[in-house]
Parts: sequence; structure tokens; C-alpha cells
Amino acid sequence: MAGTRNKQMYGDFCRQRKEVEKQSELWIENTFSNPAFPCGVNSQYMPANRLSSNAVDLETNLFGIGSNNYIFSTATPTPSFTSMPTVMFVPTTNVYIPKLPPYLQGQRPL
Repeated sequence: MAGTRNKQMYGDFCRQRKEVEKQSELWIENTFSNPAFPCGVNSQYMPANRLSSNAVDLETNLFGIGSNNYIFSTATPTPSFTSMPTVMFVPTTNVYIPKLPPYLQGQRPL
């Protein structure tokens, strides 16, 4: 039975492919979090490849996959972490803690 839609035509195929590409660009840009760590707040979701360049090897070793393979033994992977920038919500200055004079340093409060 022949299809009644023009999905198989070249022009319709190109138009539909462009629509899918635009939708995927929108979803990819808006679903992933900023890879920077805010001060004191953990991000909700971050892909594993943003934190380490060999994340799959590390997880494989942690789960013990292939640990009983005595024919092709695998070496323990060395983690190669990716350095991440930090983000400040509110710019703050450093806290100034004055040094106590020598006659007050050894005293107990109350």
C-alpha cells in the first residue's frame, strides 16, 4: 500500500531533516548544565565526560567489570580529571580576621 504523505520526496526529506536538527540544537543547548562549579552548590546533572576524560574506564574498574578475566587482564586506569572553572553568585571580598595581641592569645572565654 502506497503512503499518502510526501515523506519520500527529496524536498520534504530535507525540510524534515532541518526541523529535526533545529529541535536537537535547542534541546542540546538547554538541557545540559553549566560545567562550572558554583561556590558551595553542586550542579544537578553533569555528563561524566565533563569531569574526567576516561570516565568509562574508571566506572568499569569501580564496578569490577572484567576483573575475573585472567586471559586479557586490564591495568588499573589512572584518573585524568578535567579542571573546572568556578562561578560566584555574589562577588565577595576576602574575610579579614585580625590577629590577637599577645596578651589575649592564651585566655579562655568566660
